[in-house]
Amino acid sequence: MQRGELGRIYSNNEIIFKEGDVGDVMYVIQSGKVRITQKTPSEEFTVTILQDGDIFGEMAIFDRLPRSATAMALGDVRILTVDKKKLFQIINKDPTLVFKIIETMSKRIRRLDKELSQLRKNKIDP
Repeated sequence: MQRGELGRIYSNNEIIFKEGDVGDVMYVIQSGKVRITQKTPSEEFTVTILQDGDIFGEMAIFDRLPRSATAMALGDVRILTVDKKKLFQIINKDPTLVFKIIETMSKRIRRLDKELSQLRKNKIDP
């Protein structure tokens, strides 16, 4: 990992954080791509691939629970780390970040709702 002027640069396949790690910061992708994965008892699967402007790890700022997934750099990626104090400073200057966080979380909830509905449908209609 290298320090950049506007964040940190992670190299290809470098782990940003692991599922189960304690987290207290969120991340903003300044450039590059990040793969988010989760483990099941039988496999590890890709949840999503994020890119420039996307945020991730934001749940840790709000609930301080262990990370629910692993984040890994896909190629070189520049990432800005935001802790709770910095988040509040940014929000005071420009509250649009709050909307970005809410938008991101809403999209994830909708995706999970859709997946849950599909699982229920498959269980009812084998």
